[in-house]
Amino acid sequence: MKLHAPQTACALALCLTAVGSTAFADDIACGTSYAIQSGDSLSAIANNAYGAGGDFQIIYSANAAAIGPNPGVIRVGTTLNIPCLDEEVVASTADTAAITQIETTDSLPAPITDMIRVVAGGNWAPFLNEDQAQGGMLTEIVNVALDTAEGNPEYRIDFINDWGAHLTPLISDHRYDFSLAWFQPNCDIVERLGDGSKFRCNNLMWSETLFEQILGYYTVVGTAVPETHADLMGKTICRPAGYSMFMLEEHELVEPNVTIVRADTPQACFTGLADGTYDVVALATEASDGVIASEGLSEVVTYNEPLSQVLTLHAVISNTNPNAEAYLKTLDDSLIEMKTSGAWFEIVRRHLSEARAANQS
Repeated sequence: MKLHAPQTACALALCLTAVGSTAFADDIACGTSYAIQSGDSLSAIANNAYGAGGDFQIIYSANAAAIGPNPGVIRVGTTLNIPCLDEEVVASTADTAAITQIETTDSLPAPITDMIRVVAGGNWAPFLNEDQAQGGMLTEIVNVALDTAEGNPEYRIDFINDWGAHLTPLISDHRYDFSLAWFQPNCDIVERLGDGSKFRCNNLMWSETLFEQILGYYTVVGTAVPETHADLMGKTICRPAGYSMFMLEEHELVEPNVTIVRADTPQACFTGLADGTYDVVALATEASDGVIASEGLSEVVTYNEPLSQVLTLHAVISNTNPNAEAYLKTLDDSLIEMKTSGAWFEIVRRHLSEARAANQS
């Protein structure tokens, strides 16, 4: 449910306070609750709680149900839990023996019946990373969910280095049941979407949300502040090569309405933004924070909070898989239990805190 500020308590414009501004002077102690005040924004709240506005991703993860699907629109009076980033880490319970790495140059094994087989792609820290002990945040979430699922199903998780092969043929041919992890486009407006998103809408079933990632739109300090996605029409938008485009397609931010540039890396997008090559960078906030800090662009680049979008990441299974409904229920029931018990957030907090520490080192 989308949460809007009541007009009697807070005009919408006040709820969308620009990054860096604050409506209050006192610090916010982590481990406590905080009631949203007029003029607040998630980034301002995070700035007072942690000293860095980019850490609002973890506040959103802890309060997604209360905030709703738009982190740029927050309601006065809503109570937020402010988690501590550096409190004692809860040790992982993931069974890492269930994770293997397979080179696609090898012959793939035949499908195994009566076993839930999961394929994951790597090199996407902190979400999916074969070099981490638990295989990254999303791998650990699914690993723990299946390990604690009702009925104790047999399962295994394989890292395969060819993302392009995951949906076809590995998932579509049922060699694997689930693939980790994919953003879910808005299939209600499938006519606006590109071919890749249309394929996902027409051929996949989606698990319970594994993680909600916040997409940010970044511009240069001193330029006109966009208030809506329509204000980006006519601009040059940089989105790194290989990254999904459905979130821009949903707002009709496509050629010829805008000029899309697919730079090789996020760093190239932000350096191009700083030197005037691009007008806008569209990238997830937790990825942007590290790049902006490493490139020394904190005083040059600004995050436009009202344009924030929540992107949901899921395990996907082919809708022609004969076990699709049963396997989805097994996974989803366990994921819901993890969220209810707090186990899901403990995994999220640990991985985001470790990523934050790495970005600041």
